[in-house]
Amino acid sequence: MRTAGKPLSRSTREEGEHFIRCPVCGKMLEMRDLGEVLDHLHGQEIEEEPTRH
Repeated sequence: MRTAGKPLSRSTREEGEHFIRCPVCGKMLEMRDLGEVLDHLHGQEIEEEPTRH
């Protein structure tokens, strides 16, 4: 039976699967929040993947 607004075959993830511990300072980061991740780079540069045109 279908439930409105719910995907049919997607499994529910545990909330903890969305967090990682920063290897530099040990703070827990929510990986779903791009702003939080980008603010927490500790001066590291992000490698960009080459694009095809």
